This record gives sequence, C-alpha cells and structure tokens, in this order.
Amino acid sequence: MIEIRHLDKYYGSHHVLKDINLKIEKGEVVVIIGPSGSGKSTLLRCMNYLEPIQSGQIRIEDQPIGMIEHKGRQQEMPQKALNKMREKVGMVFQNFNLFPHLSVRDNITLSPLTLGKMDKKEAKETALSLLAKVGLADRAAAFPDQLSGGQKQRVAIARALAMKPHVMLFDEPTSALDPELIGEVLDAMKELAKEGMTMVVVTHEMGFAREMADRVVVMDQGQIIEIGSPDVIFKNPAQERTKVFLHKVLTHS
Repeated sequence: MIEIRHLDKYYGSHHVLKDINLKIEKGEVVVIIGPSGSGKSTLLRCMNYLEPIQSGQIRIEDQPIGMIEHKGRQQEMPQKALNKMREKVGMVFQNFNLFPHLSVRDNITLSPLTLGKMDKKEAKETALSLLAKVGLADRAAAFPDQLSGGQKQRVAIARALAMKPHVMLFDEPTSALDPELIGEVLDAMKELAKEGMTMVVVTHEMGFAREMADRVVVMDQGQIIEIGSPDVIFKNPAQERTKVFLHKVLTHS
C-alpha cells in the first residue's frame, strides 16, 4: 500500500528524516512511536506530501506521490496529479481542523461535493452513515462548538472516510483530548482496523499500539531504529534507545 525508499527530509540545514525505508501492506495497522522531536509526525505528513521531501521516493499502491522521475531527474509532480494521489490518503490531525461555520454533516459532505465525487443525495447519505459508524448519528445538525473534543475528532475521522481513502493516517489523534475522551476516539479507530482499513498511526497511546498494531515502528533522532510486532517491541526490544523510551513512557502512564 505504501512504500518509502531512502527518504530524506531537511528543514534548512536540520536533517529531520534520515534515510527512511518502510513498507506498509494493505490492511495493516502500523503504529509509529518514539520520543518527541524524533520525526514521527513529519514522516506521516510526507506520506501524503503535505511535507515536501529532498530525496528518496514515496509510492502509494505503486504510484509515486510528490516526487516523480522526469528525464532522469527527480521533480515535483503537477498539483493536479498530486491532488488525485492525495484522494487515496485520509488524514486525521490532532487538532480536528473542522470548519466552525459548517454543521457536522456539512463538514463531512464538503470535500466529496466540491471535488464532484458524489451528488448531494449520496453525500448526505454517506455522511449520515459515517456518523452512525463513529457513534454520532444524532449530531449531524450540530456545529463543532457544540461538541466535545472526542466528538470533534470522531467527526474528523468520518470526514476523512467520506473521500473513501485506501489508507488512513492519524497524527496523534488523541493528544489534544482530555483523558476521559480518549477512549471513544480509540474505539472508533479500532472499529476501522477491524474492518481492514490500512492505517498508519502516530501516537503516545501504548495500549492502542499493543492491542491493535500489526507492527510497531520506533523512531529516534530522525531514524527508524527498530520495527517489530507489539510483543517483540514491548517485551523484548533489541535497541537500548527503545528500552529507555518505553521505560519513560510506561513509568509515567
């Protein structure tokens, strides 16, 4: 589903991502963990080219996104082609990014209607069906400021799903939430995983990583330092840096 080869990313002279290589299979749930500032969110944003890259390649369903080969040189793909590729990738951010002046339903129908993916009737039906899926069937007419943080994040998940993506990216989707609201968002994500959605999740929720991940990717200082099953990563990590990180996180959780 996603293949990343020799990816490098810089902010000025700061080398943020260093020679990243990663394959994510269809239907797989991959959770990315690691200390703050290790490049996790940047890597996720590179996957749908919200962050441009300096070298390497990202492919989604064997099609390049962002950078393409042209006359033997790497160059950025045209915006129209990039937008088409991005339609395959749903993304949920930590801060919801809902439009405050639109109802919950209209937040969900906006993109499919604007891009001509659906007519009004289908978009409305899809929105209501997705709201039911995330447990918010009764909130279609509400506005974002009438919702709790957990409800807003579930609307954001429904909005991303409305475009019928092939893969979903989650960038710390619970980090802005009060502790008592985290569970409802994780439950919605678990349902998606059970339905076979390919998911890449950056999170500090180690319980979710243990329970739902097919593989856990550990990052530190812009590099992938370890990849393995939750059992291996949490019980018998190979890298000392992984052990130190997990000790800190699990001691304080």
